[in-house]
Amino acid sequence: MFHGLYMDLSMTGYLILIPFLLFFLKSYVPYDKIVYYYHILLIAIISLLYGSDAVLYREWGYRLDKTAFMYLTQFREAGNFIAPSNSIMGICLSCCFFITGWFIFQKFKSISEISTHKYLYVLHFLCIPLLILPIRGGIGIIPMNPGKVYFSTHAFSNHSALNVPWNLLYSFEKSNKTRQDIILLNSQATDEILASNILGRDTNNCSFLTLKRPKILMFLLESFTANLIYNNFEETEITPGLNRNFKTGVYFKNAYASGDRTEMGIAASLSGFPAQPFSSILHYPDKTLKLPSILTDLEFEGYHTAFYYGGDVSFANMNSYFLNAGCDRILDKSAFPSSSYNAKWGVHDHILFEKIYGDIITDTSLFFKICLSLSSHPPYDVPEKTKWESIREEVQFLNTAHYTDKHLTRMLDQLKQLPIWNELLIVIVADHGARFPGNHPFHTPEKFHIPMWFGGGVIQKDTIIQTIVSQSDLPALLLEQMGLLHHEYTFSRGLSSSCIPFAYYAFNKGYGIVDSCGTKSWSLDPHQLLLKVSSPCTPDDLGKAFTQKVLNVFESL
Repeated sequence: MFHGLYMDLSMTGYLILIPFLLFFLKSYVPYDKIVYYYHILLIAIISLLYGSDAVLYREWGYRLDKTAFMYLTQFREAGNFIAPSNSIMGICLSCCFFITGWFIFQKFKSISEISTHKYLYVLHFLCIPLLILPIRGGIGIIPMNPGKVYFSTHAFSNHSALNVPWNLLYSFEKSNKTRQDIILLNSQATDEILASNILGRDTNNCSFLTLKRPKILMFLLESFTANLIYNNFEETEITPGLNRNFKTGVYFKNAYASGDRTEMGIAASLSGFPAQPFSSILHYPDKTLKLPSILTDLEFEGYHTAFYYGGDVSFANMNSYFLNAGCDRILDKSAFPSSSYNAKWGVHDHILFEKIYGDIITDTSLFFKICLSLSSHPPYDVPEKTKWESIREEVQFLNTAHYTDKHLTRMLDQLKQLPIWNELLIVIVADHGARFPGNHPFHTPEKFHIPMWFGGGVIQKDTIIQTIVSQSDLPALLLEQMGLLHHEYTFSRGLSSSCIPFAYYAFNKGYGIVDSCGTKSWSLDPHQLLLKVSSPCTPDDLGKAFTQKVLNVFESL
């Protein structure tokens, strides 16, 4: 609280400024009435912000900022992703904050009833510069920023010192500055480090496909962390079907998500573009138009492409991305009868899988179909009896994962009985990880560890690959198996790369690097080490260089 006082005073300075300036018009406007309602409005807004922040922080791992407001254009969809218990908790907290603030204000509001003596006007005028000091954060060279209140190597402690309204305004002010004010390395140093760690020479290709042009079915599984795989809860397998399937085909045991949002996972999995610490590229349709995409490359090879989703495809600008990539067919909840809307946001996974299965058995074309699941996203409800009875959020998440695993496996087992299986490649990858099971901190590699699997009848040999790979490597991994070039995917590396294997992941205002020797993660605001596990084999500045390159490319698109 002491460290956060600097930022609290800064926000207080901003809030005082308006009634302070209005004092000079006291003789011409109903000053007391305006100030009264101004305070009531502020108490309501700030109470709502802190109530929302308290709920969202548990899931996101950072204080409320502009990220939440990116989804306001799909408010109904976003609202459905929040568990009812969390919504009630946020409303109750906001009401408690408002009642407390209103009570205190009523007790002290008489202090604001100042006379209009002429000397008070002079005093107010002379005191205006004094308001600049707390707003700016003192008389030092550096103005107020989050780094001024950060004091610990513990991310949670630093976040506790942040003033939520100030942090929200700061994030909006910085919303169009993803690179200009963050220079981790100069261009020459960045290129030198990446030249040997990303652009390494290709070695002999490790091919595991029997067909160079198979029919492809890709699943992006919502929040399917690798911590679910081969893991039990109360002596029962959480994902028995995937456990069985992942013992066949090619399973990437050490794969890591690029970001912690679905739209980040889409950009990484299909365009090889890593997540950014301050924004998501799918929110910028003019930029996604310039991204390479597996869909575009495969369409050039004669594939018919389709995207299936059980919710509203306009959510998080997914629609613009797939349209920009030239997707031939986009199906969301509008493709299903309203009677099948058995979830708040649309249709549950088993209905979605049935739709895809029906389309596959009648589709004679060379296809690339992508399915984004949703049932394992909050509010974690399933349309059937749950495996484990509990109101705990973690157990509810495990129930949805178990449900999705059950119906996905049923669909795969049905496909195995058909002749199409022998020309089918199945790709399963998570869109991002999750803090459950285990409630992992937001910046740790455990939260980003995800499953990645290539299966189907076109796989030559069952293999478990121990090499560390990133979600953004998926385009290169797929295209090199098909004998197609992937040089446009700057950040994507296949198995033929001679570089030291590593995975980069980004979270809000931070990033991490994982390799076979260890892990490091950093905060960017300010730049400080959050986590170190052993000593990574890759250069110390690789994380800086990679982040700088991602921000540079993002700005140039």
